[in-house]
Amino acid sequence: MKKVVISLVLIMNGFFVFAQSNHPYEHITPIVQVFGTSSYNFDQNKYDYYFSRAHLGIKYDFNDSWSAKIIIDRGAATTVGEIVVSDLEGNILEVKNSSKEGSNYTMFLKFASLQWKIDDKLTLEGGAILQNHYITQERFWGLRFVAQTFQDLYWKIPSSDLGFIANYKINKVISLDVALTNGEGPRIKQDELGKVKIAGGVDINPNNKIQSRIYYHNRQSTKNNNVTEELISVFIGYNLASEFRIGGEFNYIHNLENCLDLNSWGYSFFSIFDFNKKTNIFVRFDRLLFEEVPLENLTIIGNGNSIMGGVSHSPINKVQFSLNYQGWFEEDRTNPQNRLMLSMEYKF
Repeated sequence: MKKVVISLVLIMNGFFVFAQSNHPYEHITPIVQVFGTSSYNFDQNKYDYYFSRAHLGIKYDFNDSWSAKIIIDRGAATTVGEIVVSDLEGNILEVKNSSKEGSNYTMFLKFASLQWKIDDKLTLEGGAILQNHYITQERFWGLRFVAQTFQDLYWKIPSSDLGFIANYKINKVISLDVALTNGEGPRIKQDELGKVKIAGGVDINPNNKIQSRIYYHNRQSTKNNNVTEELISVFIGYNLASEFRIGGEFNYIHNLENCLDLNSWGYSFFSIFDFNKKTNIFVRFDRLLFEEVPLENLTIIGNGNSIMGGVSHSPINKVQFSLNYQGWFEEDRTNPQNRLMLSMEYKF
């Protein structure tokens, strides 16, 4: 990782020198965003400290219409994958695989895109792009460094992917977006069958108090079958006053990870009260459910509820801290998680 960071710094330094000597410096915008968390798990008597995000990159504006950006991200190591072993009689044997490729702080290329703003209404972007599936609710939530929004937290849908996206603003109230991508995230190249993910959404913001979004995606299987993953999401956020806002979303996914009849749904509600421009308190409740599926298909978290709450403070611009509680309670009342968290974000 050290070599990667040093190399990137040298490349960025050389780019800045080139920019200063050949182009106006104001065309270049550095991008840095880091999330860090300290936590204590009451049930396991366990302490943790980790970085959940570390973005580093640059954005360059060629002119008022064309721009490009490149961002690397710290990501967890990639697992080797599922291993199936059977004896001579065909009986499946239990195998535990803990091997990984790379470290827990492997750096990878997350965004590398070229954007063309045709006019005030239409924008096209291609490359390793930011997908627009939960960005509206994530920005309204405003506390991504504390916890992800529903789709990201429970279904681990990648925030970026390789492909194209178009955004069209019909008027001040309605805007549309359509995307065509690989469907497997930025770290995996197109599968050999050429399957793709098609997505579309509409944002409806009738005034400065209400934000809402409806989204759908269709992700074809990378395997030789017809099992297609489909997601429908609905979000609405309401600013009751300048210092108080509430939001809620409902999500349903069919054939999660292209597993036949692995269907899941759930909802999330949150409320945030701003004492002033620097300090707020928040509460949030999530409900996650799966339809009846064989237990062996569940390689992710099962049915349960999540409760969050705490206080967030920004001592200076673009730096935030949050002392918060996060609890997860499965329906079968096994393996509860009660954690006290100190979350941090800085960016520029």
